[in-house]
Amino acid sequence: MYEKQKHVILHVGDIVYDLFTNRAGILVKRDRRIDMVKDDIYMWEVKWIKSDRPNELEVPIIDYLEEEGLKMSIVVGVIELHSITGDTYEL
Repeated sequence: MYEKQKHVILHVGDIVYDLFTNRAGILVKRDRRIDMVKDDIYMWEVKWIKSDRPNELEVPIIDYLEEEGLKMSIVVGVIELHSITGDTYEL
């Protein structure tokens, strides 16, 4: 799985779709952070689009996602990636 996530390339403007919450989000900014264990980690700011489903369970959603976790979620199929470059990631 870790090898597969290296092939996931993220860009500002990409759309991600969370299959658990049925929400889409746009990747708007990538930030570098310093971590005590790892030297550098990267966080993506996501602007989520609220679903218009009337009876949908409201799940709190986080506006910042750690890059490696986001890539792993794409690899395992929890999040779908729709790239602005037209590239797709297929399992």
